[in-house]
Amino acid sequence: MKNILFIIPHPDDEIVGSCCIIKRYISNKKNIFLFFVTNGVISHSSSWFWNKKKVENMINIRKKEMKLSVKKLGVKTIYYQNISTRTLKDKIFKTYDKIRKIIISKKIDALFCPAYEGGHQDHDVSNFICSKLKRYCKVFEFPEYNYFNNTINCNTFIKKNDDLTILNLTEEEKEFKKNCLKIYKSEKTNLNYININVESFRPLKDYDYSKPAHSGVLFYRRFSLFSWHPRVDGDKPEYVCKKITESKIFK
Repeated sequence: MKNILFIIPHPDDEIVGSCCIIKRYISNKKNIFLFFVTNGVISHSSSWFWNKKKVENMINIRKKEMKLSVKKLGVKTIYYQNISTRTLKDKIFKTYDKIRKIIISKKIDALFCPAYEGGHQDHDVSNFICSKLKRYCKVFEFPEYNYFNNTINCNTFIKKNDDLTILNLTEEEKEFKKNCLKIYKSEKTNLNYININVESFRPLKDYDYSKPAHSGVLFYRRFSLFSWHPRVDGDKPEYVCKKITESKIFK
């Protein structure tokens, strides 16, 4: 693999799930490309009333943090799709086509994306989109976080298998990842559970996207009993699955 494209649902996922994977590939003289498929900020219409006036400023802050992160990683080429978080499910074909064109134009050998694990709906939709690009290049997935068995699990797959590549981070890499996470000050309260000891990846598995990633409560629905909670995602997993199965590229 020479040219590698990472699909990043939100600015900060490049650090949470693949910080040292990216860094090791760059050290090995690989050409790394990042595609940020959303801006990581909730839309104005979906924002809580006290945040509606802050949306544009929040987008600008997140984008500045993203640029600092990319610079620290040493990545030279990025792509950025300025759409709100939680809206990727409505732009599946558009995003698929953009990635496909990048793969062709940059002669991408391998594609990396977050695992289908119910961590965030945009992560799961990204995984689905990438599953449809296997005929163009190799496709791998990396875990970020899930809520399997009602426990926050970080950087570990729900189901492990023999083709898993595990990176046990060195002390230097742990410190590097810790400092990279600090770049995203706007997401500080959402990143305090992230593991800095290990990262992993594997060839993307064949998932049943008509069903949620696992039974039980998904990570992005863990506060769903409190509709007023600022971290609540109002979309039920079944609805996200429905949007996936209704997309042009499902079959």
